Amino acid sequence: MSVSDPLLKKLKGFIYELRTETRPVRDENTYIQPLCETIEEILRKGLKKSTSLFGLTKRDYWTWIESIPDSVNGNERINPIFSMAVTTVKASGKAQTSQGKGRMFIRIALQKKVLPVPVEHILKNTKLIGQWYDPVESIIGDDILSEILMSLLFEATEINFKLMLKNSSFLDETWYIPRYRPYEFVPCRDLGIHLQYVCGRALVVAVNDSGVAAEDSKVEPGDILDELYGDSLKGARKGKIPSLLKQNQGWPVYLSVIKCKYQDGRIYPPIADILRQMNKDLVSLHQIVEQAEKLESGGRVPPHALLPRDDYEEVPVPSPDEKAVYKVKYIGKTNVGSNGSMSQIEGAVEAIVKENPDVTPVTIQLAETEIISTLANTEEVFQRHSYTEISSCGRRIDYVSYFAYIAGDTTCTISKQFVCYLFQANSDSEAKLILCSIAQGFGRTHWFV
Repeated sequence: MSVSDPLLKKLKGFIYELRTETRPVRDENTYIQPLCETIEEILRKGLKKSTSLFGLTKRDYWTWIESIPDSVNGNERINPIFSMAVTTVKASGKAQTSQGKGRMFIRIALQKKVLPVPVEHILKNTKLIGQWYDPVESIIGDDILSEILMSLLFEATEINFKLMLKNSSFLDETWYIPRYRPYEFVPCRDLGIHLQYVCGRALVVAVNDSGVAAEDSKVEPGDILDELYGDSLKGARKGKIPSLLKQNQGWPVYLSVIKCKYQDGRIYPPIADILRQMNKDLVSLHQIVEQAEKLESGGRVPPHALLPRDDYEEVPVPSPDEKAVYKVKYIGKTNVGSNGSMSQIEGAVEAIVKENPDVTPVTIQLAETEIISTLANTEEVFQRHSYTEISSCGRRIDYVSYFAYIAGDTTCTISKQFVCYLFQANSDSEAKLILCSIAQGFGRTHWFV
């Protein structure tokens, strides 16, 4: 008679599906959450309860995993990547419970390919395994089932995981992973964001239209600020954000945001719970919940209604040694004065088209740090702009194959003079792809679609 367990069958199925993926496995993959949940169930199955003066208390798998690096004897070597994963979890302020830390470890271990390491260690240590697992009720405590588990965990190391490991602030509560966006904004003293601290989190209740955070709706009411300059904001004091901005004054602002909504318009469930507890006077936040609930009952946002920024993950990002190259037509340029904002693009595009009947075939190269335009017939470089000089880019809804960007005569934050440059792509989709690629380069794209 074969020996097996339903959890191992589930784990095998998820691993099989993920191994057939041809692209890197990201958080959006439908099998990620059930895979992690199944691994957690296996690690919890048959866990013994500890005895104290107050009776039996429940323990979690993270406790024995985190003890491994400190418990090995002098002759035993431990995988340094595993040790690094444990240290990372222990040092993180985002996961604060044993449950959250265990989940954070599972995600890191999958990506770093060290999930078999702690299981292999405990299987070799009969004393440790006897302290933690029931030999009858558990998978890890059973000789045959544990061997099957080890083979599956080794199979999982063949999967190319590309998870957003910083996205761990809600793992204490749930395995549901929200959308997570790291942004880079131009140096500023004020992001134009109004916050309310709820359940130890910096919840956005309003965004000034003129603030840098409002550009392209990068930050919206209902979002949660997760990191600023790499520092976790979970449980942070109210003065931490102004303090960090002051300390880094003059430098670009690096901000990571937990988005309120998924790409299809559904609201992230834990944030929905937070918004329902908010003051009824904050109408905008309650409208978010109401709109999301309508989507849940009435269906998803149709694909044509999704914003272009939601496609950024599908845009190939060139490495430092690579360039994205397109053969397009250069239409012309026009001076837009001292204002290089997105509001200038609509009028500039129309003016350039009317004033420049002739077009010039060019090759536009989107490198890691700059945009280079060369003449198609001579390959002579006739203009180049670094991303730090570019203040905005976009297109008009009635000129969908055209794309434009505005650049200053120096870094855009201090430039006094701006010029709009207009090109025509070979199709609407190519224009969109080029604009997405520019957005990957300088992170401040403005859309008119």
